[in-house]
Amino acid sequence: AIYPDPKIQARARLILRFCGKLTQPEFTRESAKPELVSWADLEAFCWQLAEVENPETDTAGGMAYLDQLGQAVEKNLPRRSISPTDSISALRQGLARREGFRGNLDDYFHPSNSYLHRVVETKLGIPLTLALVYIFAGQRAGLEVYGLNTPGHYLAGIGGVAFDPFHGGVVLSADDLAAKFGTERSCWANPMFMRATPRDTAERMLVNLLNSYSRRGDEARHARTVSYLQMIEESLG
Repeated sequence: AIYPDPKIQARARLILRFCGKLTQPEFTRESAKPELVSWADLEAFCWQLAEVENPETDTAGGMAYLDQLGQAVEKNLPRRSISPTDSISALRQGLARREGFRGNLDDYFHPSNSYLHRVVETKLGIPLTLALVYIFAGQRAGLEVYGLNTPGHYLAGIGGVAFDPFHGGVVLSADDLAAKFGTERSCWANPMFMRATPRDTAERMLVNLLNSYSRRGDEARHARTVSYLQMIEESLG
């Protein structure tokens, strides 16, 4: 089946071109299989999404800035054996305290909070996109940072320790997590069970965008975002 709206079809072709060249003359659901296996794949997806929906995006500048953030985080790491809390402390120092990345409490539902390039520019975002800044900068510093697909508020983690980029990278204990999500403390003995995949994260990011565009009544962008989300979901088949 081919997407009927040529504008949506063209946009969809652009958003997925990082996955490889399309071999068919018309874009179909079978002609693109977004992998989104690694966090590098997800970063490429974020920049492509930004370029398609916001042609003025300075992708090269944004990536260079993430490189600089990674270097700053690496400088903050102790020379001795590095624990998860040491790693998170270095991220907090470089991103929250020095650069001022923080949650956008004043305009939480604005679509810009779900675009990596805008979060990098404004240093404001929602839990998921701020976590991505920590993930992408941290991995550039050699840290194994990952996302936690926790309900209602996306978190990040290192070595089984959860932290919250939306609130300055604060570390969350099992008691904190139980209180935050209204569950038993025993559920959080190992937060790794909530570890997100890059694909999970891409889908959730697009759902956040759908909610933002619905609130604003932006039907055109909402329709395009639906098409991106459908293609990611259908590539599982």
